[in-house]
Amino acid sequence: MGYRSGFTLVRLLEDTREMTRSAEVRDCVDAALRFINSGTDSRGRGYQRGKDLVNHLKRGSLAASGAGEDKVSDRLADFAEYAAGDIPLTLLETWYVPGAQHWGENLARLTLEQGLRRAVELLGEFLKDRPDATAAQARQWLRRLTSSMERWTIGEDRLGGVGLPRGSADHLVWLSRIQLVLTDPPAGAELSDLSPEALEEIAGMPGSEVVARAIQWRRRRTALDRLRAVVEDPGSSERRIHEELKEQTWIFGGRYVEELDRRRFTTTDEVDIPLLRGDGSLHVVELKRAFVPRLVEKPRSHCSVGADVHEAMTQAANYLRSLDEQRATILAEHGIETRRAFATVLIGHPAFVTPAFEPAEVAAAFRSYNAVLSRIEVLTYQDLIDAAERTLALDQDDIVAG
Repeated sequence: MGYRSGFTLVRLLEDTREMTRSAEVRDCVDAALRFINSGTDSRGRGYQRGKDLVNHLKRGSLAASGAGEDKVSDRLADFAEYAAGDIPLTLLETWYVPGAQHWGENLARLTLEQGLRRAVELLGEFLKDRPDATAAQARQWLRRLTSSMERWTIGEDRLGGVGLPRGSADHLVWLSRIQLVLTDPPAGAELSDLSPEALEEIAGMPGSEVVARAIQWRRRRTALDRLRAVVEDPGSSERRIHEELKEQTWIFGGRYVEELDRRRFTTTDEVDIPLLRGDGSLHVVELKRAFVPRLVEKPRSHCSVGADVHEAMTQAANYLRSLDEQRATILAEHGIETRRAFATVLIGHPAFVTPAFEPAEVAAAFRSYNAVLSRIEVLTYQDLIDAAERTLALDQDDIVAG
């Protein structure tokens, strides 16, 4: 998208300045505002944009995190993503401008509704001439129709094309996000664009199972690399980490069959990632930032976890208590067993610990802490990634051997 700035960002920064108590954070926000209002940019636009603005916002996010102001830190991290062109204005407004989320949801709902209505009409026309068509044939026909739409153009000149008013590209982001939610493919889905006849032929070939496993391995390798890049960025917010982790239940081990859509099971709590175990019981994953400088400390001769870790564990313990207390209601309404549920807390990364400790010292502090916990496990993001790397290495060996 390119670097961004504008009136909305200015107003959001002014609101953020009033939220913080940290002089260092205010200085970063003031520096960002001065940069934005310093005059027109090289293209004559009224609000300055560029890498300097992104750096001001990232420094502000880190300063807020160090001051214990997580909400301010998350806001500034999101502002930095917008200023860098990583997210569109519509999403920023949805998160932080009152009423914008309602408008965006209505836009997405109406667009999807009209698309589904039109699809029903098209299927009706298709079945008029083919009353005995199978579901696979109808799906294949719709897929070909969708592909042909990509070549349609409406333009004023000889070359065709579509003229979009300013801001239209942002609105299209909603459609791509809907598509990702609805059609994130399972392992091996790269083959789904083939015809049913071709898939049946491939499935009968020797070695087809190995191909499917190799595709799954590649997808997981890519997902893990993205996650590593995010958690090793000190400016990454909890929301950004969650975007990478959602629907990647394999990272948490083979005990889980799916991630649940519902995140609120009680009237007071909303969990980050609810996982369903094979026995139908619930496992809660609570996400915290990877950038936690005081992850561990050394008050005496041994390292121990810091206050941020203990606070996160206590939050997870409160979730489990609420789930225990409302077990009957949750089981009756949602069919999910929450009595004696378990929780995993993900927090911190050894690379960000200040003052620096050896990774072995951090690992020892977490092992000692987990040894006295019940139904809760606390891990660093490095622990999670290392475990996933070992899983991928074993899977790769099996694929090569197969």
